[in-house]
Amino acid sequence: MLVDGEGVRVLQPAAQADPALVRIEAISYNGSGNVVLDGRGAAGLFVRVYLDNRALLTTLVAEDGTWRASLPAIAPGVYTLRADQIDDAGRVTSRFETPFKREAPETVAAAGVDGAPVSVTVQPGNSLWRIARRSYGSGLLYVQIFEANRAQIRDPDLIYPGQVFTLPLIEE
Repeated sequence: MLVDGEGVRVLQPAAQADPALVRIEAISYNGSGNVVLDGRGAAGLFVRVYLDNRALLTTLVAEDGTWRASLPAIAPGVYTLRADQIDDAGRVTSRFETPFKREAPETVAAAGVDGAPVSVTVQPGNSLWRIARRSYGSGLLYVQIFEANRAQIRDPDLIYPGQVFTLPLIEE
């Protein structure tokens, strides 16, 4: 992953995912605090992004199978974010849906690092170890995520897709 002022980008090619299926790989904030989505899909097709079943934008999947979109201004809150892959005839060929928490701009600014995630929505296959390794560079820091989200996590070995966890700022 590359974290910069434009948000978070997944650089490593997807190893096991079907390239014909659309997916959202990263939800981040750019230096201006706007929400940026990065994903993959079938090259040359379009991705239409919805928030709570309301169409927001349509973008083209690049030849390398990646796509990126900046969402228009939306109020803080928890939403259902959906990406539909659309063929030339306008038919949906693939769909990806996930819960999404839009952080308040002041929360993003308080994080202090452009593009650094301040929350994460658990996806199938995630574990606290994997989230910590991806977010902080070390899986051992899963304990900080667990402590910051104790109200939601009874057992650190049992987290569930759709849960939204706060990622605490780690002092180095």
